[in-house]
Amino acid sequence: MGFLYNLKPVLSNLQPSELYAIIRQNGILLSARDVRNTTAPLIKNIRDLCSSPNPEVDFEKLVAEIEKENAVLETEDLADEEVETLEVIPTDEETKEDLPALRSLNALKAVDALVEAGITSDEETIEFLIANRVSGLWQDVLNKDLAKASEKNPDLCVLGMSATPVINNLYEAKALLELVKAVEFSDLNTFSSIANASAMHEKLILYGIRYRPEYKQTIETEFKEISANEYLAQLRKVRKGAILDLEKVLLDAKLETIISSLRKGTLIYTLYLTGLVSPLRRAIEKAGFKVGLFTGEDKSGLDLFKKGKVDVLIGSVPVGTGVDGLQYICNRMIVVSLPWTSAEYEQLIGRLYRQGSAFDKVEVIIPQVVLEYSGDIWSWDKMRMHRIQYKKTLADAALDGVIPQGELASPEKRYKQAREALQAWITRIENEGVTFIERSQLRVPLPKETTQIIQRRFGDLSVMNSRINTAYSKTTNERLKENPEEWYLYHTLYREARKTWEEIPFEKIAKSLKKRPDWVIGDFGCGEAKLAEILPNKVYSFDHVAVNEKVTACDIADTSLEAEKLDVAVFSLSLMGLNYAEYLKEAHRTLKFGGLLKIAEPINRWHDKREELLSNIANAGFLLIGEVVESNQFLYIDAIKTEI
Repeated sequence: MGFLYNLKPVLSNLQPSELYAIIRQNGILLSARDVRNTTAPLIKNIRDLCSSPNPEVDFEKLVAEIEKENAVLETEDLADEEVETLEVIPTDEETKEDLPALRSLNALKAVDALVEAGITSDEETIEFLIANRVSGLWQDVLNKDLAKASEKNPDLCVLGMSATPVINNLYEAKALLELVKAVEFSDLNTFSSIANASAMHEKLILYGIRYRPEYKQTIETEFKEISANEYLAQLRKVRKGAILDLEKVLLDAKLETIISSLRKGTLIYTLYLTGLVSPLRRAIEKAGFKVGLFTGEDKSGLDLFKKGKVDVLIGSVPVGTGVDGLQYICNRMIVVSLPWTSAEYEQLIGRLYRQGSAFDKVEVIIPQVVLEYSGDIWSWDKMRMHRIQYKKTLADAALDGVIPQGELASPEKRYKQAREALQAWITRIENEGVTFIERSQLRVPLPKETTQIIQRRFGDLSVMNSRINTAYSKTTNERLKENPEEWYLYHTLYREARKTWEEIPFEKIAKSLKKRPDWVIGDFGCGEAKLAEILPNKVYSFDHVAVNEKVTACDIADTSLEAEKLDVAVFSLSLMGLNYAEYLKEAHRTLKFGGLLKIAEPINRWHDKREELLSNIANAGFLLIGEVVESNQFLYIDAIKTEI
């Protein structure tokens, strides 16, 4: 009843979708589904107000029905209580402003009243209410003006630009189309579905241009796994549907990793605020850093951060949109709690990865809490990231025509799936006990069962390739030191993939070197050290993990081999990582003057970047010998060291 009485003054100003959002955020939808709840039928009637043609009349009927029910139960008659209501309808004086008549003005004031009355404090719901009504303001003012202007000028054209026409719903995209064309697109529905998103995509393509700028800087995304089996007891106590409580437990597990990743000029992002910002701030300040905030309630830290007066800026949803200038003073971001969609994630990264950046690279660090059992893992953070990475969003369908890989799960559904997975994981431990995979027993190829277990954690060959190619070799080296099983899985799957190839690059390179057994060879990124196995030559083999005693485990950007030791430096499918140019410089350092550089790479990887590759080879001090040779799916490059 308290909820209803507080809702009454603003009911006439709410659209059905807005009323539905408020009801959902207050947990009423979940209560209506609970068959054990004796008030479920009445709660369902509250929900039905959203679809009522006359919600104010039905509201009065509903209140009367609840009061009657209360009287039967001999409970306190809330109708007799003096309930404080807030006056949200503007006075005559307030409406006599030198502004166009805006039908949404009352509703915007109603948003403040809803928050003050405690009906909603959820940032996402508030953001939706405001965005929905601001969209209405634009349509009211601009469409009328455009209609008048087009009457005077039949050749009138309108250019509308939006960095994010679709984030969580299709409202803004439709409004943009109607604004640009000055007509109503009644055939476009804004309900979040694949069919509606595809229809929106067709119109956006017909009337618009999709532009993606190319930036000079690179992005390095580092996922820092945190083993946290000791938090199992706390996770089991988290209530159903309590996403915020889950995030609080996970933050505690992440704090040490977050602190170790800090430096002056770091931006920290968290989607959720309550119960997260305070412990996060205390831990950072305890570590000796000055902290500023940029959240819905406190935006004081942004200017201080830009001026260098605070070391670390903690930001929430507002920092992800419309904030410029961070790219000049910051290139490291730690994401504590991920956004829900890839569009929001790209917007967030775009605060640093944007034109005019003062940095060559942007570092994104994402701590991921992992519970592991017998190679199986449970990770809420990985589930959230999976949702972003695999393009299951409305924005991808509407803007790029990418059909989602299955249903786009809501936050509530994703949370339910996570809880079910956690419970299944717990049940397995209780029934089977804990088993371990001994790293000393790792070898290539891994046994089939072990491969299946480890692959659940690290993904298939394409996923691992992507992870290596989008990171710096130092990051990859540190990760593989901690988890060598990932390296063994990679080469197990790589060996299997080679069976389908018509040509094996290291075999072709070995064949060209057999005539010179006197040459000393360096095999950079050697994998299973096949060159040392095939050739009679002295071969120095380097990789992140040593498959045997002949291999030096290292970052191949810094092998520690003495200078001018080699006659030949070989890179067979190993120019992987954002800093591959440093590998070429290391090869140049270790080669004798006139030494030979031999490279084999997949053609498709360098389809659009071949000139970049050849330029980096030249910049490292090499001169190409002959033409680049293409054979089957690979390209082969030979070069000679011409500079000391």
